[in-house]
Amino acid sequence: MQRQQDIVIVADLRFPGGTSTAIAAEIEAQARAGYRTGLIALKAPVLKYPHPIHPKIRAAIDAGWCELLDPETPVSAGLALLHHPQTLEHLPSRPLRVDAEERRLIVHQPVVDAEGAPFFDWRRIDRNAAALLGERVVWCPVGPAVRRQLEQLRDPPLLAPEDWHNVLDPDAWRTRRHGVAGPLPVIGRHSRPDPLKWPGTRAETLLIYPEADDLRVRALGVDAALADRLAPIPANWQVLPFAAEGGVLEFLRGLDVYVYFHHPRWVEAFGRGLIEAMAAGLPIVLPRHFEALFGEAASYAEPAQAAPTVRALSEDPHRWRERSEAGEVAVRNRFSYPRHVARLAELIGAPSPRRASYRPRRPRTVLFLTSNGVGLGHVTRGLAIAARCPANVEPVFVTLSQGARLIEEAGYRTEYLPFHAYLGAEVERWNRHLARELAEIVAFYDPSVIAFDGNTPYSGLVQTLRRARGAWGVWVRRGFWREGEGKAALEREGAFEAVIEPADLAEIVDQGPTTRSRGRTRKVAPIRLLDASELLGREEARARLGLPQDHVCVLLQLGAANNFDFTACQQRCLDLLLQRPKVTVAFLESPISLTAPELPPAVRPLRLFPASRCLRAFDFVVSAAGYNSFHELLLSGTPALFVPNEHPQMDDQRARAEHAARLGLGLALRTSELYRLVQQLELLLDPDERAAMRARMARLDLTNGAAEAAGIIAEMALTVPADRGG
Repeated sequence: MQRQQDIVIVADLRFPGGTSTAIAAEIEAQARAGYRTGLIALKAPVLKYPHPIHPKIRAAIDAGWCELLDPETPVSAGLALLHHPQTLEHLPSRPLRVDAEERRLIVHQPVVDAEGAPFFDWRRIDRNAAALLGERVVWCPVGPAVRRQLEQLRDPPLLAPEDWHNVLDPDAWRTRRHGVAGPLPVIGRHSRPDPLKWPGTRAETLLIYPEADDLRVRALGVDAALADRLAPIPANWQVLPFAAEGGVLEFLRGLDVYVYFHHPRWVEAFGRGLIEAMAAGLPIVLPRHFEALFGEAASYAEPAQAAPTVRALSEDPHRWRERSEAGEVAVRNRFSYPRHVARLAELIGAPSPRRASYRPRRPRTVLFLTSNGVGLGHVTRGLAIAARCPANVEPVFVTLSQGARLIEEAGYRTEYLPFHAYLGAEVERWNRHLARELAEIVAFYDPSVIAFDGNTPYSGLVQTLRRARGAWGVWVRRGFWREGEGKAALEREGAFEAVIEPADLAEIVDQGPTTRSRGRTRKVAPIRLLDASELLGREEARARLGLPQDHVCVLLQLGAANNFDFTACQQRCLDLLLQRPKVTVAFLESPISLTAPELPPAVRPLRLFPASRCLRAFDFVVSAAGYNSFHELLLSGTPALFVPNEHPQMDDQRARAEHAARLGLGLALRTSELYRLVQQLELLLDPDERAAMRARMARLDLTNGAAEAAGIIAEMALTVPADRGG
């Protein structure tokens, strides 16, 4: 068998804690030694919400140290590593095709807690692992605590003779220290903000980490809930969040002794934070059950003796250095990159001298389902994300919008399903029809992700998502819903694994219900179809549109006006602007407008998509305040008068427009306030006012969230759901 990969790692790459950090470290060690590593991402049932791939693993992928594989492409390898048993509680929804010479399950978690409550069904895991890889898999506990539990099982799984310890790069963690750095010893610890990672009671916590004048305590990984549990925080303590600035290494550099005790119910499988502290040169004080793992590398004490042990170390520089060096030696000998490379060599030999080509299967399909809408916002966001999907993702559109032609013209395969309002169909009957149509479309295209952009997840879509076991459901949902609206829609959020919410430049005033429903939300920057670099400059845009270079050019874009009457505002604008010398007015006709406006001969009608490419042709724009128009104008630096569409079914455009006006980024006018129109237009006709607006808009962050959204969807497309039973 010619290897395409030396090592294939199969895991849920989203775990936020030590498992992912351990995987990332092994990837780096393998890359340094010349081993070729492929990753197959599973979605385990442990994580209920849309976590991204762990940033350290993501960095390893981006650095080229490993390759995120298409899970359905056949791959041969010297070694398959299945990380964390709970990843395999269920078989993946799609079969993996991994042919490996050696197969190992790295057991990062004990079978039961200290009270005997099971964490997982090990027999089920063993069967699933064998079914996944075709042969029985060898279990590798990460430490002696896990090994003892496995050995005590009746008819235990096949166990490796040695534990599969976590590893790190000692040189990257080393801090040259010779003793206590300041006048008072600083003791500390770090872990995820899990109460089980701490002693069982506040009284026991203060016994180990005392409230005292001669010691300082620093703890990394304390969230609000944990702080409440420990309250009141003693005056000599400093608590920091898990993602504190500077990271773990910077935190460890500020300590003198590392002390780690946990809840009596917790069985610590390994304790990666402990080898990080040892590698940083800190003496560590632990409960005695860790002695089987760390031996002479640590000091051991009962809770009541932890603080006295720290004081004794701090007062004896020779003993402090001896304990520091013992930890560093243990890390180099037992928990370092060379040790990991050595165990790989024992299993599969040296890295393959020849690299067989890895040919991925066809691109993974992402089905973009866009709602109808009174405008093109849903379609435009879908196109923005699709345009930034990587080559291994193929977007296919299903749209209810009459703008389907625009999607086809952009080069995407498109299925058009008419909305019930256009058919005059009864809603329940239409949803049954939608479910049947979507079922056939899903069966034909076999998508890995179904991404819906719309305000209301239709019941026919919800049925489809529940039945499409092998696909992720994603809801792309902008905010600014009106207070009291959308309750039924939000109740359907549970049908989706993730919600992608594009940021809104006015979101500080968003009081709508989506602000209170963020459990599944991944926030991205404002989404727009074109990046700033794709917009035409003033002269080129005017030449393309046939506009005079020496005039003040104004654009009216008040949307399709299918559900809100802008007629009076539009007519008044034309009356005021057309009487001005050297002012040219253009009118943007919506591709899906139900009526064609009657325009004076002096007005230039425009029918183009995307209109944002030519925005810089205009000195200012009179525009509705929908999400897309609002962000296209502000982020292109185009002065605008925002006239909100205030139909009850629309987003809160008034709040969005008035916030921009408060910040001096634009002007705002309601259709009920046309008496203010003269004043507003006078301001926009003043070149100094427009220049001031442009200067303020120039300070806005131009990041386009469409690229981030596409990255999230691409990650999902290459992550196989393994969180539901068959």
